[in-house]
Amino acid sequence: MIFADRIELISPGHLPDVLDTEKIRFGLSNRRNPALTSHAVHILPYRGLGTGIPRAIDAWPMITLDDDRPSNQFRVVIQRTVEKGPLSGPSGDQVGTKSGPSRD
Repeated sequence: MIFADRIELISPGHLPDVLDTEKIRFGLSNRRNPALTSHAVHILPYRGLGTGIPRAIDAWPMITLDDDRPSNQFRVVIQRTVEKGPLSGPSGDQVGTKSGPSRD
């Protein structure tokens, strides 16, 4: 979901037992389908299994990873910068407090 102040990515299911948010920040990954992965490295031009999240955090440090085991979901929140302008609300104090999706 895209909001004025953040982007939220929600994945059903929590991280596997061997992984936590700190481990994936440093590039540890768990292949869910090793057979598919073994073929994909020959078909797709991308190389660097397990480097996506560390590279994203290096490029944009305002990323929060949340493994919510009781709710059985993994959530990533990417904070966005909010520009002040005519659409930012009646006063500057309310910037970033919108609760609904943005039109961006």
